[in-house]
Amino acid sequence: MGAILAWAATGAAGRSDTRAAETLDPRADERSAVVAGNARFTLLTPGLVRIEWSPDGTFEDRASQVVVNRRMPTPRFERREETSLRATTQPADAHAGSDAPVIVLRTDRIELRHRPDGQPLGPENLVVRARIGPGDTWFETAPPFAQCRNVAGKGPNLGSTVRTLDGVSGACAIPDGILSRNGWYCLDDSATLVFDDGPDPWIAPRRNKDATDWYFFAYGSDYKQALRDFTAVAGRIPLPPRYVFGTWWSRYWAYSDAELRQLVEEFDRHEVPLDVLVIDMDWHLDGWTGYTWNPQYFPEPEKFLQWCKARGLKITLNLHPAEGVGKHEKAFPEMARAMGLDPGKVDRVPFDCTDRGFVDAYFKCLHHPLEAMGVDFWWMDWQQGTQSKIPGLDPLYWLNVLHWRDMQRREEQTGRRPLIFSRWGGLGNHRYQIGFSGDTFCNWESLAFQPHFTATAGNVGYAYWSHDIGGHQPGKVDPELYARWIQWGALSPILRTHTTKNPEAERRIWAFPEPVFHAARDAMRLRYELIPYIYTMARKCYDTSLPLCRPLYYEWPDLDVAYQHPGQYLFGDDMLVAPVCAPIDPALGCAPVKVWIPPGRWRHWFTGRTYEGPRMAYMPVPLDEIPLFAREGAIIPAMPRVARSDHRPDAPLVLHLFPGGNGGTRVYEDDGLSSAYQKNECARTPIAMTPDGLAAGDARSAAAHDSRHGTALQVDIGPVEGRYAGMPEERVYELRVHGVPPPETVAAAGRPLKLETLREGPGWLYDAEQSTLIVRTAAAAASAPLRVEMRFPPLREAHDAWTSGVLGLHRTLAVARQALNGRLSPLLTASLRAAALTGPLDASSAAELAALRDRVFPLALEIDRSSLPEAQRRELISRLLGIYAMLRLDFDPDDSGRTAAAAELALDPPLGAGLDVRSSIRLQIPANWRSDSPDDSIVHAGAANGLLSLRVPLRGDGALDTTVLRAQLTLEKDGQTITLPLERTLLPSINAWWICGPFPSSYRDGLNPGFEPEQTIDLKAAYTGKDDKTVTWRKAERPMTPDADPSQEFFVHLGRFYGGRVHDAIAYAVTYLHAPRDMNAVLAVGSDDGVAVWLNGERIHFNPSWRPYMSRQDRVPMRLREGANTLMLKVNTSGGDWGFGAHVETEDGRPLPEVRARLTP
Repeated sequence: MGAILAWAATGAAGRSDTRAAETLDPRADERSAVVAGNARFTLLTPGLVRIEWSPDGTFEDRASQVVVNRRMPTPRFERREETSLRATTQPADAHAGSDAPVIVLRTDRIELRHRPDGQPLGPENLVVRARIGPGDTWFETAPPFAQCRNVAGKGPNLGSTVRTLDGVSGACAIPDGILSRNGWYCLDDSATLVFDDGPDPWIAPRRNKDATDWYFFAYGSDYKQALRDFTAVAGRIPLPPRYVFGTWWSRYWAYSDAELRQLVEEFDRHEVPLDVLVIDMDWHLDGWTGYTWNPQYFPEPEKFLQWCKARGLKITLNLHPAEGVGKHEKAFPEMARAMGLDPGKVDRVPFDCTDRGFVDAYFKCLHHPLEAMGVDFWWMDWQQGTQSKIPGLDPLYWLNVLHWRDMQRREEQTGRRPLIFSRWGGLGNHRYQIGFSGDTFCNWESLAFQPHFTATAGNVGYAYWSHDIGGHQPGKVDPELYARWIQWGALSPILRTHTTKNPEAERRIWAFPEPVFHAARDAMRLRYELIPYIYTMARKCYDTSLPLCRPLYYEWPDLDVAYQHPGQYLFGDDMLVAPVCAPIDPALGCAPVKVWIPPGRWRHWFTGRTYEGPRMAYMPVPLDEIPLFAREGAIIPAMPRVARSDHRPDAPLVLHLFPGGNGGTRVYEDDGLSSAYQKNECARTPIAMTPDGLAAGDARSAAAHDSRHGTALQVDIGPVEGRYAGMPEERVYELRVHGVPPPETVAAAGRPLKLETLREGPGWLYDAEQSTLIVRTAAAAASAPLRVEMRFPPLREAHDAWTSGVLGLHRTLAVARQALNGRLSPLLTASLRAAALTGPLDASSAAELAALRDRVFPLALEIDRSSLPEAQRRELISRLLGIYAMLRLDFDPDDSGRTAAAAELALDPPLGAGLDVRSSIRLQIPANWRSDSPDDSIVHAGAANGLLSLRVPLRGDGALDTTVLRAQLTLEKDGQTITLPLERTLLPSINAWWICGPFPSSYRDGLNPGFEPEQTIDLKAAYTGKDDKTVTWRKAERPMTPDADPSQEFFVHLGRFYGGRVHDAIAYAVTYLHAPRDMNAVLAVGSDDGVAVWLNGERIHFNPSWRPYMSRQDRVPMRLREGANTLMLKVNTSGGDWGFGAHVETEDGRPLPEVRARLTP
């Protein structure tokens, strides 16, 4: 059993971040099991108990699809007999109730009470108590344990993941997972299949379909322990090969080998790193399933693969195995004979993954030859449902198992650890690493969902989702959206671009506008720089079950606010990420972003600003920045800029240090490719950082030392622990100490280091614009310890300046100076620049640093009065002054006519430069709303520090009309003012329609069949529709709820109106556009699939495309007449998603709020 389902692994004993060797055995220690009649209770850990019941008293000891290990040390538990199912603290009641004995089993976290009456388990014979808090905080429950689950998506459960995001636009419902805020969970494993007891375990049914098999977890708020318990029984999360953390190029396109060679050369020419080349289904002959190279595109595939290998690339091929092996395949004769078929008498070998003989031939005849040619792993793109010849066996899950086993068996031959790239096959699938999330849509909503979706998957151990960066359908992506998607991808488990087969679906970052290209490339380079940190955290995931992307509540489970920011996550132990998932506000030139700063002190990676939490931070984020924070005291291992992720033994190990307290890490390394890491063939380099000269492990109170303003920093490196093949014997270390002033002295191994250019040899250099000290050591034996010591001037002002955002100021002013051809006052004086370059700051230069705050507003005024374009001026001013501004409408769920206009303003400039700036917001009441105020605008003023909020109750006429909310922001200091106009379009689309359908069509006919609504619109009429069913007109109006986002368009999802997926159908939609005068307008319409448009009875647009939906795909000129105009749309579908959205705009794309959509003429 263990040889197939498991992998042997060892970890460094005694370390908190490692586990002992993993040996999987589904049979529990007999001392852990208690049998009581028809029930058996197996105490696996203090917080995990298996609960079984069967009609005949026999129990299941084989591994299931989810649970593969039950052999673990027996936890300490107490067993006794009582007569009451209910626990009590009153001694007199201890034996109250029935005389039938009640077995009581109790660990430190769980107490079970069972009366063995032979009946199925229920509240009449089983009660479970879980310790969910400190002391005697217990929760009592009984079957069916409903309290730990969600109802209609709401409740205490924190979620898991889904099979695929195919066809999802934005968010989707997430089913329950192991973690619940109630502090316990019951996993029902009764219906899963099991593995038989043979030498090559095969999937098999359970012996008794009426048996109960539950796993009861009790963890309180210790979610990390819950994950450890889950993976203890369900198997660890394997460590992927190191190269998978590099960039993957993927695009559904019929590439030739010459085109792919050119593409790789373009990556290298533009200095964009790349590790994995994904080749979609056109690599093989035409058809859904294929195993033979298409000679039209790959005339010499082996040479092409060798060319890729020579350039350090890994290759994966798309795989759709469902149609078996056809006669046209090169391997068909061999495959047919292997199956006992005459290749001359059959045309196809059917696919059957439940047949051992087929599976054996499937690998030997089809996959192994291609792997020998140079294919590194397979992209299992299974889309053919969940049924197989074995009832209850999902082919997706089973294919993941089979491919893993095959790679595992052949590792001695290939030298490669198993790697699966597939969809999620259900609980237990975390043992098969990387998930392909599927065909999402190219929109902001889909991007916004992915950070939450990815982190939440960790709740069931699924740690490595790979998303289509840029979105899949319809393919074309907004440039800004693509840059932000890559930034998220760079700080996600896997960075893989992808899209559908669409000529307009560009994914080469250098083909986008230059700012987008640079932002995307910088994000990719950042990811490569962080690969040593990412790989260390991936090993930690294997050891502790903590995923790379972690929900905030793992670390702060007792803070409600940690559950309220699903778009943020921890990236490993020491980094916090809040990806930008909304477009730039044109009024600011930046995206306004709220970030919850957790407890502790966190340094912004790009601006150098230090934030102390818990608190909300409000910040403008330009396109070239990411809200990425490092914990104070963190040591982030990194590497120099490279084109491939391959480990270079001669390259320095870069260490990003964020002083502020004692810190430490253990940098993990192995050969990056084999499974030798499971045999302890790996190395860890311990690194400790001690500020103020405190030795590592010093027991003195940290409160006695203000480490942020200390005068010394000591870093102890090594010696390395462990070995692996190819490990470097010597190493150069490059320390990057962030947020410190220039040092007085630097020494390594007791020897002083000199200020150098660092082009060659050891030394140090201070980068004033990055406020970073860079120290490079001489090559030293990795087996020997190394100490680096730095001493700084004891000047509080200097330290405060360098942690208050000087780096962000330099970044902003560098952009401004370049735009103005150098015509901008410098931030640092000549004496400060000289001090930064040549050595330590003295008292006078420290005083100058403290005075920098007074230069910020004048610099903003200088930019405001410059000749730069307005959009660029706004961006630079917002960045300099830290302007966050947001306009919104808040709707009353009980009254669509009642709402409130809200404005938020925060100024949080670097160096505290906004403390003496006055600000005001003048909010203009929209024309189609009214307020109790006698004026047409509301003014609110206050100090610039903190959040300035303005909320104005409004009332409309109940119609959900497009609204343009406007305000003016004024900043004033010393009689000088800067004004910024703010504007936000809300309810931007047509929000009320009459719809009628479905009517019949076909793939061939598309939009062509005509029906009665095209002749006369009668909203009271009934028609004969698809399948001879009667269809009538019905309203489709935008729903408004308190959590709805009124800035998003209204997508009319026709499938939801018509009971789900509809094939080969047409629907009509009608609304009335009321115009104040005769005027020109544009209907910006998107549809899935084609769309036709009529205005006042005249057809003005006809697009029969078969396409997925995208906002504003077609722009249709309209001539509106004063008064009511009848607008009708006709939308068809062949199957799949079906719907439309439409906007009324000016010719240059601005909203036309004076044109109002109504359901009556």
